Amino acid sequence: MKNFLSSLLALVLCVLTLNAQAQYADYPNKPVTLVIPTGAGGGTDLVARVLQNKLSTELGQPLVIDNRAGAGGIIGNQYVARAAPDGYTLLMSSNQMAIISAVNKSTPYDPIRDFQPLAYVGLIPTVVVANAKLPVSSMQEVVAMARANPNALQYGSAGNGSPNHLFGELFKSMANVEVLHVPYKGIAAALTDVAGGTVSLSFASLPTVQGFLSSGQLKPLAVTSGRRLPALPNVPALAEVVPGYSADIWLGIWAVAKTPQPILRKLTVAMRATLQDAGVQKKLKELGLVLEPMTAVEFEALANAELVKWAKVVDDSKGAIERQ
Repeated sequence: MKNFLSSLLALVLCVLTLNAQAQYADYPNKPVTLVIPTGAGGGTDLVARVLQNKLSTELGQPLVIDNRAGAGGIIGNQYVARAAPDGYTLLMSSNQMAIISAVNKSTPYDPIRDFQPLAYVGLIPTVVVANAKLPVSSMQEVVAMARANPNALQYGSAGNGSPNHLFGELFKSMANVEVLHVPYKGIAAALTDVAGGTVSLSFASLPTVQGFLSSGQLKPLAVTSGRRLPALPNVPALAEVVPGYSADIWLGIWAVAKTPQPILRKLTVAMRATLQDAGVQKKLKELGLVLEPMTAVEFEALANAELVKWAKVVDDSKGAIERQ
């Protein structure tokens, strides 16, 4: 009797599996939407458009990019979180998702419960830049100056709770220094003032500072990754001065939570093929991305670890980062 029941259960499971496979065999049979929670022309949007054609080919359906900017990414994230878990609405964002959740405890979605990490795309190098005339040539000298004259130096960010802001607060905490935070409505305005000498420093992505570096208006002092990067081999890692410091901006793609496994597998295969394409990789590297292969499981672990990391940075800021 026991063997009979075991065989019957196995048969039922087999039938259910076959039915599930048949149910999703034609996915996708219509266009797939990739939501970008920032405006057109931004870094995430540019990367998405590099992936668009190849991913459309791999899926066999058009990939439609839908920019839904606002509230630091919350509007776009919320739209995806409330979408049907059918694989037709995806999200491409940065670890700004974790940072928003650390700063804003009342987001209308749960970053773990409502999303399923699918694919890690790449890392965008972030550089600590200084006004060209600031009398420092290294982060060692920045630390020494900040300790000798608390709050004599300032750093500009894209606003309270932005990655630039939290990267700066992490530096202050780990280096045990006082540097005044100056928030702006966007990183472009902050960099303009650093270049003009109104503000001393900024933590900004490589694509946004390239022009300033080329013109000599800004000088690079360090990269915020835990190691030196190929794009700036002669620029030290901040970790060489502040051991253990690591703060990256990276991009990833998420599906809606509870999306059926057969659909997730199809999406994963399509994204892997897209990210391994030589033409796509060339264009992503031209945008400054550092490409590091990562499985969906590894990406999920990274995304979850970021939530813990940035929540601690907010807690350790002693009110310098206001919770919303």
